[in-house]
Amino acid sequence: MKRILSILLTLCLCSMAVFADEQGDEYDDGYVYQQNGAGDRFLKIELDGLFPLNFGDSLKPGFGVNLGYYKFFSDKFAVGGEVMVTNSFSIGNKALFMIPLTGGIIFQPSAGKFEFPLLLNVGLATETWANMSYWPALTFKASAGVYYRFSESWSFGASTSFMSITELFAKNQKQQTGMFVTGALNARYHF
Repeated sequence: MKRILSILLTLCLCSMAVFADEQGDEYDDGYVYQQNGAGDRFLKIELDGLFPLNFGDSLKPGFGVNLGYYKFFSDKFAVGGEVMVTNSFSIGNKALFMIPLTGGIIFQPSAGKFEFPLLLNVGLATETWANMSYWPALTFKASAGVYYRFSESWSFGASTSFMSITELFAKNQKQQTGMFVTGALNARYHF
């Protein structure tokens, strides 16, 4: 009789383990996942269409490539820099090459997997026009874009920018300012 009672008690205990509630298996430490946090970085590449604003009909639309590196110091703000290479041609097929090197700050709110960066950059540029080179040229760039966070490491999107490049000459020469609008397709690698 003692054996039967021991076997029934063992079966009862084992069956309780089979039907036990699994509620205690989850661990919630209260951490909320953010797409970007302090210390996160990204590299970006842009393919730009370059549209001159204040050249009349003398300068055709061109193209550019932009490479950038940024590091977040909070979940919404990042600092970094960019280098851009642009090319455009005049009506007489004279080439305008510009290489702005800028540093700036990004404010980037997000909603779900969508990110909306607003960017301000300032820097210097070199220009080559009809075999004449100009250095330095003061560069200002303001951008806005939208990105979709495809995975933890990649986001893809589009942006538009306003860019102003002012040639800095000696005192007796006139300063000239070129203004451009860009439209870009972008990819960013987050790490």
